[in-house]
Amino acid sequence: MATQEEINKIIESTDMVELVSPYVKLSKQGKNYKGLCPFHNEDTPSFVVSQDKHLAHCFGCGKGGNPIQFLMDIKLISFPEAVSELAKKNGISLNEQYVSKKQQDYSIHYEMLSTAAKFYHQNLTMTKSGKGALDYLYQRGIDDETIQTFQIGLAPSNKDSLYKVLKESNYLEINMMDLGLVDHNDYGYYDLFTRRITFPIQDEQGHVIGFSARIFDSKEKDQPKYVNTRDTFLYHKGNVLYHLSQAKTEILRKKRFILHEGQMDVIASTLAGLKESICTMGTALTLDQAYVLKKYANHAIICYDGDKAGIAASKKAIQIFKKASMEVHLVLLPDGMDPDEYVRAYGREEYIKYFENHIIDEIEYVFETAFIHVNIDDALAIEGVKQLVFEQIQKMPSQTVKEKYLSLLASRIHGSLQAILLDYNTFIKSAYVPLEEEPWEEGIDFPQIKKENQFKNYELRLFLYARQSKEKALQIDKKIEEELDAFSPLNREIWIQLINNYYAMYEEFNDQLFCSLLTEDQKKVYLDNLNQVRGAIEPYGEEDLECIIQKMKKDHLKVANQNLTNQIKNTNDNEVKKIKLAEKFKNKKSMLNRRK
Repeated sequence: MATQEEINKIIESTDMVELVSPYVKLSKQGKNYKGLCPFHNEDTPSFVVSQDKHLAHCFGCGKGGNPIQFLMDIKLISFPEAVSELAKKNGISLNEQYVSKKQQDYSIHYEMLSTAAKFYHQNLTMTKSGKGALDYLYQRGIDDETIQTFQIGLAPSNKDSLYKVLKESNYLEINMMDLGLVDHNDYGYYDLFTRRITFPIQDEQGHVIGFSARIFDSKEKDQPKYVNTRDTFLYHKGNVLYHLSQAKTEILRKKRFILHEGQMDVIASTLAGLKESICTMGTALTLDQAYVLKKYANHAIICYDGDKAGIAASKKAIQIFKKASMEVHLVLLPDGMDPDEYVRAYGREEYIKYFENHIIDEIEYVFETAFIHVNIDDALAIEGVKQLVFEQIQKMPSQTVKEKYLSLLASRIHGSLQAILLDYNTFIKSAYVPLEEEPWEEGIDFPQIKKENQFKNYELRLFLYARQSKEKALQIDKKIEEELDAFSPLNREIWIQLINNYYAMYEEFNDQLFCSLLTEDQKKVYLDNLNQVRGAIEPYGEEDLECIIQKMKKDHLKVANQNLTNQIKNTNDNEVKKIKLAEKFKNKKSMLNRRK
């Protein structure tokens, strides 16, 4: 760990105005500087930066602090990462073990990818061979400033141009291939991207980790429109989101993000003023990507193409975001258009107006899209629409909303409400499947939490209790030390991280710092846990904790007994059977003793 003396030196060496300026437009007012807060929406500046005191503070939302705290909040990084970054920026040496292992391991790879991005960019903007691609971009409404901002480039036509540049910079061929930049055959090394417009893909920290390459020449129309870097140890298309590193400050400020289908849509939306725009890498949204975005905002606005494929992809994305317990809205552009097409057709101001005035919820989206390209005079087509709408209406919890959409359906197909109600009731009877409700176990009270299985309830309760304070967490850990096997595997790993690693370094609990210690799988489960029980736990009490521990022990014995039963069934060895039966009897005796 860095010493307090080193931390103080980092704080005192950091120019707070220089650190904040990339995120906030500051104006000098007396000794201090002032601007709009990057952490919440406001019209009157209340974010104050003191250069002398090395502090920033928002008098509206309370966010801010010293340079380390500001960098943690604005970049959503851990304390060690912020300390390491500021130390490097100010030329301050830290103990080697404090420096991020990722930076140590991959710095040469980041340099190589950055070199490739600069080479592509220069080839587009500074060579005669780039003219055709530049003209294409200009026709699409992309100007020189945008090309610079997004570091758009062009992969040359020559098969080994990038390879030669990297080789001259003394980079190793094995690293070039590992990063998906070049490959090798019997004739030698060759570039994987040629004659395509390139868009650098960055990770959350702003490192270039790969490229998305687009065709622009009519001669190449038989080729895929986009080709992305293949999966590498730095780039995993199912986890990465284009433009997230640049958009995350705006996402934090607006508490929402806009998900598009492609890079050109992101660029068009960003230039129009919707700087919280991002997109997936040519594939359907994944749950991993949803959880990455959830760190920054819980509100998703999906704005895919308005064609059939875009609508189908939007419906799938809705389900992914809902699985991650996120708020979802959508924007449906007219005439099957995508954002880039709409901006080019009507201009940026009209696009912003349309976007902000046509944000709808998933119910309205499914309802509206059900009628696209449908001839309401075709009886068979109308039956298909009714089926789609009825399925959606059935899921609605509000009877008032159900009646609203049934009335809208009747109006849209020029039918009577009475006939629609009769059809809906027939649909409900044929589609109804009774839900099986698992009763609460007698003697164990878990208020306000939906019971999905026997294990999850006490695991989630214990996590919420342990987050209240270090002292409380250590007390709980001591009491359940022998019962940890009752946890599900991932939650057991998360608990061990909390007790053995997090509370070994920090006195107070902070979700952001804790998540920085977890693997992606652990983080996903942890965030899902929180969303299931957030705000549903009563204040910690010894009686409740004792109840949880007894439940853990009981369930642990039940599982052990089931395992013993399976082992007895699957063996023909009588001696083994005797031993397992004895163990089972011992467990049952323990369970009986606990009931007394």
